[in-house]
Amino acid sequence: MINASGEINALLNLIEDPDDEIFQSITKRFVGFGTEVIPYLEEFKEGNEDEEQHQKIDQIISTISLTTLSTSIQQWKTEDQQDILEASTLLSIYINKEFNREEFLFEIEKLRKSIWLELNDYLTPLEEINVINKILFGYYQYKGLETNYSTEKQFDVGQLLKEKKANTFPLGALYLTMTQMLGISVKPVNIPKQNLLGYIEAPGPFGNDETEQVLFFIDPFNGQIFTHRDIEIYLKKINSSRSTESIEGTGMDDYVHNWLIELARCEKEKGNATVHQQLTEIALMLNKD
Repeated sequence: MINASGEINALLNLIEDPDDEIFQSITKRFVGFGTEVIPYLEEFKEGNEDEEQHQKIDQIISTISLTTLSTSIQQWKTEDQQDILEASTLLSIYINKEFNREEFLFEIEKLRKSIWLELNDYLTPLEEINVINKILFGYYQYKGLETNYSTEKQFDVGQLLKEKKANTFPLGALYLTMTQMLGISVKPVNIPKQNLLGYIEAPGPFGNDETEQVLFFIDPFNGQIFTHRDIEIYLKKINSSRSTESIEGTGMDDYVHNWLIELARCEKEKGNATVHQQLTEIALMLNKD
């Protein structure tokens, strides 16, 4: 909790100062407090009827949220085992200021346990995926929505757990979270213009081929399974010269990169060029060594 209420009140009173240098200075100080200061800013906004002050407060909150997201994603990128659940949490915190981490993790664990109870060591890869699909899309009735760039909440896994519907990226993140937690070998795959996952067969201990093989493909939008032949037909349809043999599992950082790029489009649709650029820069940071 913040223990600097006196300083915060002084900074809030300075928001109305027309000097841009002063505004930049107090914004920097608010950023230093982190996301915990946002409720103070929102409360101050509610008690203030000046539209210009509202815009300044919204700008400060946006700067705090973007800075926090950037710092958190940078740290997440450096982790040896990139946990998609943690990345999902970071994005939910950014999208939804009322995000409750404990409730979110409780729902995730409930889902994990529901799937785990249906699994056993004798299931084939296809049977494992059928179990996941049965729980997610059958029992819990999760539903995919066509991407609507007018609302960020469609990109929020936390909102998905509440409303049981979202676009393909939160659904894919939830799918990857479950398989990661349960030790099932599923990864994102690099197929043009698609957000698909692949069931990965690791190279055998005596094989000469050291690359991972994709056994089949999964659409997290609805759990539909695609064969190599299905993907070959799709690639020919879009005039791609790639073959299914060249398709491999990618890292979670690539998945989060694509997720952020699509989220940034929401800001572009709303005409928020600065926020669109900042989110894009955070996404591109994940592609840098």
